[in-house]
Amino acid sequence: MRIIELELRTARLAEMKVFYTERLGFALADITEHSITIVAWGTRLTFVHEEKGRILPSYHLAMNIPENQIREAKSWLLAKGCRVLSAAPLPYAGIQAIEDIAYFEGTDAHAFYFEDPSGNLVEFIARHRMDNASTEPFDHESILNVSEIGFPLRGSVSEVIQRLDSRFEVTPYIGDGKTFQMLGDEHGMFILGDKAIGWYPSMKIPEVHPIQMTILDPKEGEFQLDPYPYTIRAVSERLV
Repeated sequence: MRIIELELRTARLAEMKVFYTERLGFALADITEHSITIVAWGTRLTFVHEEKGRILPSYHLAMNIPENQIREAKSWLLAKGCRVLSAAPLPYAGIQAIEDIAYFEGTDAHAFYFEDPSGNLVEFIARHRMDNASTEPFDHESILNVSEIGFPLRGSVSEVIQRLDSRFEVTPYIGDGKTFQMLGDEHGMFILGDKAIGWYPSMKIPEVHPIQMTILDPKEGEFQLDPYPYTIRAVSERLV
């Protein structure tokens, strides 16, 4: 699966523009009074302004980086003035951690995490099963695509697995199928999690907020994951 477009909500649009385009250097593909769109190589990532009282929409998403550049990526992010979140080992889940870099035994990947101005839990992940090593110095153009988006669920993980598996060409990757499941492949995954369980490593309880996305999948069409505000559009060819 490949996530080619992802739209999320934010209550801090101006700060997000400064963070992603001026601090991190992502290309600004589009801007309106109420939204910005940046390009993470293979993915167009849009943030739409939404503010409801004191609710600040936040999400969990991951971006693929070259499989051999996890430490270079961390150094680059720190040099940009960002703080990397502490990562602790979780042996029962097959997670090791050294110097705030986590290693996931089940997926053979290293990752680290940080938060953007909206409080989104952002992950840079180096997947060692992918043939994407680079010898170039790491910068914003080394970030390959958005490869994960978290779908917080209200205790319905097994049902949602069946619904997504029957609608799209995705298969269970890693998870217990009950409280947590990665659905897809190294290029793109839905991260299904019971919202009563916090996202690693911050263990922040996830929230349900609108998500709109476009994926590459031969079964074209739009799918609404009721009762959640998660809309998935499938196209068989990348949009120009």
